[in-house]
Amino acid sequence: MEKEEKRNKKCKISEEGGERKEGSNLLGPPTFKEMDNGRFKCIETGQEMPKHAMDSYAKSKQCRLGLIDAALSHNKPPLNMFTQDPSSCSKLICKLTGDTINKSEEHIWKHINGKRFLNKLEQKEAEKITSNGTLAEQTNQMPGEVSKLRDNRVKKKKKKQEKEVVSQIVSKARKSSDEDSDSEVAEFWEPPIGDRWDFDDGRDRWGSSSDTGQDTDEGIFF
Repeated sequence: MEKEEKRNKKCKISEEGGERKEGSNLLGPPTFKEMDNGRFKCIETGQEMPKHAMDSYAKSKQCRLGLIDAALSHNKPPLNMFTQDPSSCSKLICKLTGDTINKSEEHIWKHINGKRFLNKLEQKEAEKITSNGTLAEQTNQMPGEVSKLRDNRVKKKKKKQEKEVVSQIVSKARKSSDEDSDSEVAEFWEPPIGDRWDFDDGRDRWGSSSDTGQDTDEGIFF
């Protein structure tokens, strides 16, 4: 779409020696500001002049180069697609194609309307659309992924809470069992020594029997 706009863009022309040159007025007229002394100053180049010299200066090579430099420094289209050639002040390098061209509005115009530039521009726009589509798909998938993560966290938290409850129940049950066993041992009655129902004083039964036998034998006469 932008390719068609570039091709259908209205040609800006100027008459110079009876010849019509496409793109010679590509950047339009310069901007002038009236000074306190009655003179006019070009905003883009800083050049001052009287009012009657404004028209001729606007068509001069100095002014047109100044407009290109100003557009480059402020990154204004179509100069935002170019950069200054470090090896030559009269050359520009296209960021899109890498081609080097003359620093003039005519050459800039021809380059941005050429097949090589337009094909590269179309290719770049297609890549941008593809990357945006991929990003949109990833963005659309994000809510579902976030929801899954949230559900997993809730499930893990619930399981942890259930384990803690079971652990508390088991701990209480063990504690209660220990207390019951202690109470049973404490409540079991054992008679004191020498106070049993069979009158057993806990002494040596064999010793007492032998003594009794001896006494019996001594009391028998044949």
